[in-house]
Amino acid sequence: MKIFFLLLMTFLYSCAKPNYVDPANLKEQNNSGQSSCPIYFEEERLCLSMKWITFPSEETVGTFIMKFYAEDAPEILVTPHYIPFVKLWMPSMGHGSSPVTVTKIAEGTYEVSEVYFIMLGEWEIRYQLKNNEDVIEEKIQNITL
Repeated sequence: MKIFFLLLMTFLYSCAKPNYVDPANLKEQNNSGQSSCPIYFEEERLCLSMKWITFPSEETVGTFIMKFYAEDAPEILVTPHYIPFVKLWMPSMGHGSSPVTVTKIAEGTYEVSEVYFIMLGEWEIRYQLKNNEDVIEEKIQNITL
């Protein structure tokens, strides 16, 4: 019985409430958009940029905007043939966070909401193009909290 109680207590306290760090330059450091094609999807010959609308914190769930555009014409937004999907992953721990919501809001433009990281450390934002459940192509952006 003592072992069960000890295991239960360990489990309950092992997933603590997230404690976000938001240094002054972290939002800018982790925004794609500094180059003409920050993330390139070869399969569809499209570029992807992202910009934080609300950076996640202890009190706030994050939201960002993804824009897909033609590699030779950044002013032309293009909706990918495959379905855009975003996955948050912490490689050092071998797990992700809860699923995010991806909503198309205009041609080539998607809002990614319900973004939060469950602990501090190195994370990956995995941008995927999917055909049903099959990942056709994936690009990874590293982010440090």
